[in-house]
Amino acid sequence: MSEFVLHRDKICTKSTDFIWGDFIDHDVCDALVDFYHNNDFLYKVDGRSYIGNQMVVNHHVKESKDVGIPPQIQHPAVINYFAELQVVLYKYIEKFPFCEFSAFSIREPISVQWYPKGGGFKIWHAERTQNDHVQNIRHLVYMTYLNDVPNGGTEWFHQDKYVEAQKGLTVIWPADWTHVHRGRVSPDHEKIVATGWFSYD
Repeated sequence: MSEFVLHRDKICTKSTDFIWGDFIDHDVCDALVDFYHNNDFLYKVDGRSYIGNQMVVNHHVKESKDVGIPPQIQHPAVINYFAELQVVLYKYIEKFPFCEFSAFSIREPISVQWYPKGGGFKIWHAERTQNDHVQNIRHLVYMTYLNDVPNGGTEWFHQDKYVEAQKGLTVIWPADWTHVHRGRVSPDHEKIVATGWFSYD
């Protein structure tokens, strides 16, 4: 990567893309996948996405089966996942301490999303694009790849970055338009991820 320099007509600084991650335990991933498939009280629903102001099912945009897991659920698979996620978050804060100007926590359900072969979140999108309270307080995004998907990871538009879907890899990044991203669709492999947001308290 080339160094950025200061010019008279523009200010540039050497910086980071603020996309960073670490691995969590594979057994924790397997337990969350098992919970997704076998719990008997949370429903699988077709993945929805915003088209204009409306949340709709459109497989040309997003093709998935999603389960929303409230963070209050006292199940070992969920508790252990949160514990591992918290470790990754602590490391993120150590790397980027200014992300912690104000307190934040997980306020929305974890979304465990299963994508069939050829499925995925196929279009460029960000995590804070609507003028509503829930989205307005989102601060950081987290995503854990729960299985290996060759050439089926995530790409970020402005950062020109691709991260491979490796089981256990948990990536955190800012929720705003600066980090527009999409899933890379695999025609050959199913994919399952856990994702959600750290929101301001």
